[in-house]
Amino acid sequence: MALNIPMMSPTWPPVERETPISPRENLLLALEHKKPMWMPNLYADSQVVVARSNRDGVPKDREGYDWFGAWYEYSPEVGINMPRGGVFDEVTEWREKVKWPDLQAIDWSKDAEGFVRDENRALYMRFSNGIFERLHGFEDFEQAMVDLITEPEECRALFERIADYKIELFNCLRDVFPLDYIVAADDYGTARGPFFSTKLFEQTLLEPTRRFAKAVQARGTKFIAHCCGKVDDFIPYLVEEIGVDGLEIQDLNDIPGILSRYGDRVLIEYKANPEIVHDDEVDGETMKAHIRSIVDTYGAHCSPGAGVALNLQSSFRDKYYLMEEELYRYSFEKYSGGYEK
Repeated sequence: MALNIPMMSPTWPPVERETPISPRENLLLALEHKKPMWMPNLYADSQVVVARSNRDGVPKDREGYDWFGAWYEYSPEVGINMPRGGVFDEVTEWREKVKWPDLQAIDWSKDAEGFVRDENRALYMRFSNGIFERLHGFEDFEQAMVDLITEPEECRALFERIADYKIELFNCLRDVFPLDYIVAADDYGTARGPFFSTKLFEQTLLEPTRRFAKAVQARGTKFIAHCCGKVDDFIPYLVEEIGVDGLEIQDLNDIPGILSRYGDRVLIEYKANPEIVHDDEVDGETMKAHIRSIVDTYGAHCSPGAGVALNLQSSFRDKYYLMEEELYRYSFEKYSGGYEK
């Protein structure tokens, strides 16, 4: 029988334990490319906040329009929705047809009503519909690919305007929430390779994305770039020129090579093997051994910087906590003896 790996894994309550520093402080050390005291469990060590007034997208579990008028179609098979365009037919129409929301007319302070801050965990927010993704949210994906090749100057002009909008939206939210980091999504590829060349990236996306990241960092917030696909070609741009603080990428990329070259300049989120952590036939000792192998391979004690931050999930509560305990215990032991403080 095929293994049923969930699209959205259960989120288990974080463990409360006595630690030398808080999980937030430990994670921020890693995001500053210093040596953490143990391998961070990225999302367990973080508190997510969602702004109710933000209509940049549509909640993932439903259909509808965002505030640009882009339509999102829900797929029961996948469990999320996807933008299907409808704003313009080709990029040359963007100045005429894109209606930008008036962000200053929104009372963003209302979004903080009832919000309770957990000071022990890093506060973050996800920013979906990245600069490139917004293009194929305005129109269909195939047309976006054509436009990148045939109308790179128009794409660049639109991307600069989207960056202005992203920066304004971020600042509105940052005025209300003391965000430690954001996860900014912009997917650049498939499992086989990038959607576009590095030359097109340089012509169109590089500078707008750099401006967005620098604006976020100017407010004291770290910038983690989420980018699906085999995107090794773009890592030098993301790290050296854009200067992201973290990378949320898939392990079909050269994680050891990226750590070797850039480990002292960027934190990498790494996922535990889903075929292990979501299989009810895998015993606890095997799961613990998997966690130890991740620490031994990608830990701060054997990397030039902070190593990786683990994204630990499991479909099974007891096995999740078994692995979580092993992650803390084993990495703390390795880190405390593996490098000078």
